[in-house]
Parts: sequence; structure tokens; C-alpha cells
Amino acid sequence: MSWRAVAEKDFRDAIRSRWLWALSGLFVLLFSTPGILRFYFGVGDVEGQEAEAAGGIVVLFIHMMKEMTALLVPIIAIVIAYAALTRERETGTMKLLLSLPHDRYEVVFGKLLGRSAVIAIPILVGFAVCGLFLLPAATGFAVGRYVGFAVLTALLGVVFVGISVGISAAANSQRQAMVGTVGTYVGFLAVWNPLTGELAEQSVDLVGSSERSRYLIELFLTLLNPMEAYKTLADSLVFESALQARQAAFGFFLFPDPAAIEALGDDLPIVFTDPFVVVYLLLWLVVPITIGMYVFERRDL
Repeated sequence: MSWRAVAEKDFRDAIRSRWLWALSGLFVLLFSTPGILRFYFGVGDVEGQEAEAAGGIVVLFIHMMKEMTALLVPIIAIVIAYAALTRERETGTMKLLLSLPHDRYEVVFGKLLGRSAVIAIPILVGFAVCGLFLLPAATGFAVGRYVGFAVLTALLGVVFVGISVGISAAANSQRQAMVGTVGTYVGFLAVWNPLTGELAEQSVDLVGSSERSRYLIELFLTLLNPMEAYKTLADSLVFESALQARQAAFGFFLFPDPAAIEALGDDLPIVFTDPFVVVYLLLWLVVPITIGMYVFERRDL
């Protein structure tokens, strides 16, 4: 499979450029710091039934880390992948690559896999090292929750690699790819949520929907943001139900907005369940890559 050869070469190049080692060190430091604090200073100690009910230190760890990882992991993924194809086009190596038995779809897919490995492996290494500190010291260490959060964080990185590779495949230059990827990130971070609130308000004014409908519309639009989808799935790992995790999207840390809790009621439509939220997150992996492949296949190199 030629896409596999492209992915392996991309990954080997990353190792030779020491990207993998630098990222591994960064994520080990990022994820291990709370574990070290817990091990040496007993930060977040809980005992007995309280530890079992709360999921021990893992709950605290996820709540501490999800905001930071939602901000940092996409930035690193963008840096790794934004020039995945534009750099080779500008240096002329793309023509050499395509002279080998690779078609353009395989090149894009191989780049996606190679760059995804570059970010996913350091994330998982960082979580593994952190687990060495948390596992022996934490009462009620919830292994399943911890592993789930590690996989979810790696998936967030892969999703933003997909966005970046898709934009890189469609862009005309590295500068255009950088503007596109950074603009997308800023849009998710600073523009999306205020815009969803405004759209929900306008929908209520336009069609006369109920307060519950306004919150449901706002929640649905919020979950289409991959960073918010990631955070609410992380909340699902520590709250007792998906409903509580969705309610937390309207609050801060462990304190959901009481108005949202009252308006959303005791159950939500199926489109707000965890499997659907995972689909919303994966759409940001599939759609940009598909569009990027389509444009790249028809581009004159």
C-alpha cells in the first residue's frame, strides 16, 4: 500500500527532526505535573466512599486538564500538520513524490496518518508517564476513565491534524495554509460560542420557540465545535450521566448554569448522547480531508 509508505516516511522524517522527542517531553511534563503534585504533596486526596464516588484523583485530573488540553493540543497539531503538503509543493518534492507509485489520494491519506502518529504517540506517552505517578498514590484510581481521557485527547489531536492536512491540501501556499488553520482555530476558540448563543436567541425571536428549544439549539451548535465536543465528552467520563455532561457545557468547572439545568429538563434528545457527539467530533476529521483531497486531486502542480 503506497499510502503506508508515505505515512512511514513522514513519521521517520519527524523522528529525525526530533519533533517526536520534543513533543513527548512536552506532553510528559504537561500531564505529569498534576501527578507529581499528587504523589508528593497529596493534592486532591480523598478517602473511602468519597473517593469511590468521585472517581478519586482522576476526576480532579480531568477537570484540571481538559481546558488546557483543549487549547494546547490543537495548536500543536496545527504546527505539525499545516504545511504537510504545501511545503513539499513549494520545494518541488511533491512532483518527485508523485512520480513514484503514489496517487494524490494516497499522498494525502499517508500524510494524515504520519502526522497523526506524530501527535498521538507523544500524548499517549505523556499519559502513560503521568499514570505511573497517579496509579500507586491515588485512592479510587479509575483506570477506565483515565484511559478514556487519554484516548479522547489523542483523538482531538488527530482531528486537528485532519483539519490542518485538509487545509494544506487545498491551499496554494504555506502562508495560505497557516492563515487558514490558525483562523479556523481562532474561530473555534473565540467566535463559535458567542455566535451560537446569538443564533439561538434569534431563532427564538423568529419562530417563537420555548426556552428549552433555545437551549437545545444552542447546545447542538456548541457541540459542533470540536473543542467543545471534546470537553463535553471528557465531562461524560466523570459525571454520572451524559445529561449532566451536556448541562455542564453551560456552566464553569463543576458548576453548571441553574437556568440551563431547569430548561433542559431530565432528558435530552438522542442527538445529544455521547455516540452522536463522537460523530460530530469525527466529522471534523472526515470532511476537511475529503474536501482537501478533492481540491488537491484537481490542482495543477
